[in-house]
Amino acid sequence: MEHVAFQPDSITEFRYLDARLDRTTGEAQFDFALVGASSEHFTERVTFTLPPDTAGVDWPRVDALVVLLGAVLGLSYYKAAAPPLYTVAVSGLTDAALDYLALTLKHGLAEFAYRAALPGLVEPRIERSSGAEPFAAAIVPDGAPLVPIGGGKDSVVTVESLVAAGLAPVQFAVNANAIIRRVADVSGLPLVTATRTLDRHLLELNDDGALNGHVPVTAMNSLIALIQSRLLGLGPVVMSNESSASDPTLVWNGEPVNHQWSKSLEAERALRDVVAVQAGLTEAYFSLLRPFSELRIARGFAATTKYDGSIVSCNRAFRLGADHVGWCGDCDKCRFVFLVFATFMPRERVVAIIGKDMLDDPTQLPGYRALLGLGAHKPFECVGEEAECSVAMSIVSRTGDWADSAVVAALLQEIPTLREGSADLEHHVLDDAEADPLPEPYERARRALI
Repeated sequence: MEHVAFQPDSITEFRYLDARLDRTTGEAQFDFALVGASSEHFTERVTFTLPPDTAGVDWPRVDALVVLLGAVLGLSYYKAAAPPLYTVAVSGLTDAALDYLALTLKHGLAEFAYRAALPGLVEPRIERSSGAEPFAAAIVPDGAPLVPIGGGKDSVVTVESLVAAGLAPVQFAVNANAIIRRVADVSGLPLVTATRTLDRHLLELNDDGALNGHVPVTAMNSLIALIQSRLLGLGPVVMSNESSASDPTLVWNGEPVNHQWSKSLEAERALRDVVAVQAGLTEAYFSLLRPFSELRIARGFAATTKYDGSIVSCNRAFRLGADHVGWCGDCDKCRFVFLVFATFMPRERVVAIIGKDMLDDPTQLPGYRALLGLGAHKPFECVGEEAECSVAMSIVSRTGDWADSAVVAALLQEIPTLREGSADLEHHVLDDAEADPLPEPYERARRALI
């Protein structure tokens, strides 16, 4: 029989079928389906670390979060066809959870919709079989903070800031790789892990005509972290998302498209608000670095050298199946981090961290032009604002270590005023941005290294 490729247009409905957590193994399973001319079924698994004694686990709140997590994990499978109907067949989601799901579909899949050339942002009709009431009583998690780490500079600054404020953070990672483990080892603090396993059938469909693209991974991992914190009786989940994460990559048909939406202030507030209703948890989720630009964070990282040989902020090193555990030295993220490090570190130190002198490599010029806003839009990558990159490049151009580097020299020829800089831009980048106040001692920790 002749093989018929997967046809996204033939799918009319996505179904979130089930969420269940095994209290003896820590494995959660989530069932989904795409329904239409054909039917495609998926099961995703997330395995959590359980405490030695589970008798004291706050299971009602854990279960409420698990159901919400499944709704968001479903976006990975929904996007294979992006049908007009998202059906929630599992019980336990509050009205607030449905609103959060709709927001995350629209903005968390905005880049996917733009790059897949869909007619507009993803706004399916959401239907459910049964709802749930908000949690009757709220609690404030008061244990040790749980800090998701990614092996890069930002979470290092968060961890070290918390330690400087007298707190004892527990590090956390989903699908921890060699980079994350070595950074965690340098800190000397405990690392807790969870594993997330996509259904391989989705990968098969991706090779067979399914729609594919960016999903809001930070929203997914944040919910996994919130569940892990409740299982172990820990405190708030403390993220390391910066102010520039709220800056859209571009505007499309009047709508912002932000590669980093699930790291944005809007997403942070939305998740914090929904877990208060869905699971009765207040002050349970926030970013310590929210007021600060990537430049401010780089300055904080420059204050310590013990992580120089361990961190990697290159996303190519974190792709599925990647066995490279260093910087690639040829992507937008490497270019950006090299630039902000060069603003506060001597040349020898930056080159030793990244492994090459990216500012003295003429082939990097087009990438740096894009970071400065000299292209159509900034890259679809976790990089700072164009203004931030301009300020960094201006500072670097006035520094003896970098002034004669190939990229800097070429940009000075193109933009003669670059070296002069702009006081207004520098204030915009280096002053505090909008952020919500934190409970003590987290507000004190927010200022410890920055």
